[in-house]
Amino acid sequence: MRLRHEDGTLVHLAYNAGVHPAEDLENLIAHLTRYAVPVRKRLGVERMGIGLWLSPAVADHLTADRIELVRLRRSLEERGLEVVSLNGTGGRNQEAPGPDWAKPERYRYTMALAKILAFLLPEDVRFGSISTIPIGWRRDWPADLHAIASRRLERLSRELRGLYSVTGKTIRVGFEPWPGCVLETTEQALARVCDIDSEHLGVCLDACHLAGGAEEPGAALRGLAAAGAPVVKLGHVHNHVGEVRHELPSTRSVLEDTLTAMLSGAVNGTAHIEVETHNLAVPQRAKGPGALVSALAEELDWARTNLTALGLRLAA
Repeated sequence: MRLRHEDGTLVHLAYNAGVHPAEDLENLIAHLTRYAVPVRKRLGVERMGIGLWLSPAVADHLTADRIELVRLRRSLEERGLEVVSLNGTGGRNQEAPGPDWAKPERYRYTMALAKILAFLLPEDVRFGSISTIPIGWRRDWPADLHAIASRRLERLSRELRGLYSVTGKTIRVGFEPWPGCVLETTEQALARVCDIDSEHLGVCLDACHLAGGAEEPGAALRGLAAAGAPVVKLGHVHNHVGEVRHELPSTRSVLEDTLTAMLSGAVNGTAHIEVETHNLAVPQRAKGPGALVSALAEELDWARTNLTALGLRLAA
């Protein structure tokens, strides 16, 4: 869904389709029909955002066959769906992390996603976002691995600038800090990633992570503001109400603080907000498509309600 701030800033709200992953294009399009379209209709909107997860095989297929890429774009348009963001964290399936940034496969996969996203972006949207892993999954990396990963990020930066020169679309890759990984905090992300290219490389903020106290939200936002690094995406915006979710911390204050910082210009960003329900995916899938559709619609409606309470209004 599109929402607009009074200053004209466009805010994109979507759900992460990794909750119903597809390993090939046929199943991906089928999942759009089975899940995304009913969610859109539940919400009563003519157009809805969806954050696609594309497996490496599907990404390779789409970059090799432009006809299939056109087919995907038309399938989205016909179903009243739009894509401004891709989930680039997974490997062969959504739950697996895949290769780290010291491996060439990670770079190739991310660049494939960037080219696909530049094509899928609506004509009136200039910015696209891709979330990726926090460099690697080991806490301490030897210097040689860090040097290799840094060179790959420098190459990624150059290629994203080249993509902009050809398409006019700015694709930003966001690294989500996570405990136990190479990037555990936004401060580390700023030092290791954003110094390379603060226009195309930035941070994905996890509202649950920040609300859970792993990192103080105010300090994280102040650091981003001081560095001028973009918040590429704000994810994990959950509705923590009900029996299943009562133990999770509320993300409402983090959502409000982050959006306020972005909309006021204190923090640079693309105002992409993505609802994730991975912790509910298995039990909801077991109950059938209808249960997952209901859960997704509920989460998006909660996010929409809280965003409009901040003064945003629904945009056409």
